[in-house]
Amino acid sequence: MPEEKSSTELENLKALSEEYLAGWKRAKADYENLAKETERRTQNLVKFANENLLSAIIPIIDQFELALEHTPDITEFSEAEQKRLKNWIIGLHAVKAIWEAAFREMGLEQVATDGAFDPSVHEAVSREASEIVPTEHIIRVEQPGYLLNGKLLRPAKVVVSN
Repeated sequence: MPEEKSSTELENLKALSEEYLAGWKRAKADYENLAKETERRTQNLVKFANENLLSAIIPIIDQFELALEHTPDITEFSEAEQKRLKNWIIGLHAVKAIWEAAFREMGLEQVATDGAFDPSVHEAVSREASEIVPTEHIIRVEQPGYLLNGKLLRPAKVVVSN
């Protein structure tokens, strides 16, 4: 009888041991999944931390671009004034280049607007007939759109051919 008791007791201990091992394995897997999820969330947080700041800066960039589009003709000025204004214009373009480099580093990029209209990244503000541009393709951009690491911040406002 003592052998039966010890054999049963041994089997019970083995079963209990296997149960504890299975529980430990589940807990370890849960912990590893939690660690992976936490890492993914942290990476997303870092990736999109500048979203609000960049969203606030985009209208400023729009105005800066508009100002550059309306650069005055300086040929009517004296040579000294032309030189001074050329340096000023070069400086503005240098500022634009620095901003663009910083934005690229942060993951900000303009929405592509060449080719077909894509409602997931473009907003059609109007439609026009065109003999040159194929139907449902972009004729011109009214306001550029922006992506931050692939996430749409603002759709590009475009005119589409019909």
